[in-house]
Amino acid sequence: MLTTPGDLPSSEDGAWAFEVKWDGMRALAATEGGRVRLTSRSEMDVTARFREIAESTAFTGGIARGSIFDGEIVALDAAGRPSFSHLAPRIQGHRVNVVPITYLVFDVLRWDGRDLLDLAYVERREILHDVVEQGAFVAVPESFDDGAALWATTASQGLEGVVAKKVESVYRPGVRSRDWLKVPHRRCHSYVIGGWKHGSSSSHPLASLLVGTPTADGLLVFDGAVGSGLADGESRTLLTVLTEIRREERPFHWAASLPDDGTVTWTDPILVVDVEHLGRTGNSLLRTPAVVRLRPDQSYESVWQTGPG
Repeated sequence: MLTTPGDLPSSEDGAWAFEVKWDGMRALAATEGGRVRLTSRSEMDVTARFREIAESTAFTGGIARGSIFDGEIVALDAAGRPSFSHLAPRIQGHRVNVVPITYLVFDVLRWDGRDLLDLAYVERREILHDVVEQGAFVAVPESFDDGAALWATTASQGLEGVVAKKVESVYRPGVRSRDWLKVPHRRCHSYVIGGWKHGSSSSHPLASLLVGTPTADGLLVFDGAVGSGLADGESRTLLTVLTEIRREERPFHWAASLPDDGTVTWTDPILVVDVEHLGRTGNSLLRTPAVVRLRPDQSYESVWQTGPG
């Protein structure tokens, strides 16, 4: 079951429960005959990559006829916060300097052969707490009835956001439902434009902006390509300005992730843009970035002094 972006619902009528939105990898854990199989959202078997979860007694104890759990695999950073960039090497199958992980189980779809999809969220949560043995690699995170308080707490702790779920909602596999709302804390920082990637047609000539963080030597560290947030009219106006400041030399330090396939035009690094994002990917690029506004009041120097977002 998938979430829909939305505003934080009111807690007053008790119709919603609120959970932390974790910065990790969604996974189902299916058990049969004491064995556990972990599956990603793309239906890839990732059991071997997260063997400690699959071998946990949280799922293998006493389960004979099959059960299915839903949750998020997370890895913690030095500050104790879930970090997708810390988890990324494990997702890619790298086990050198293995990062500790935890499977945060927030739903149960089947228990010991009994289908629970048509039970209400609150009933499934009660069963979940009863049947999962929490341990070193598996935990059942709490849900809360005060959404505003959880929103404020997750914001102050630098967490990704909040998921609101209707307490009477059933589980609908594969459905992006408004019974589950995601309310992320998007972060906004200023970046310098160093080029643009061409669109696929004359009607969409600007596909994305290439943005970066300035360094003392006058070049940019590549932070990612931002392809959303600009309306067509804004894109065309911005493209006119970018064309006037284009250059031959790349204004970025070289990076393996930097596009350079003939569909990119470099620019002088003088224009600043505010970008909202959801933190960083495993290769340190911005996650789901979107342009918020151009910043004619900001300069390369001001972004350099502020530092990377």
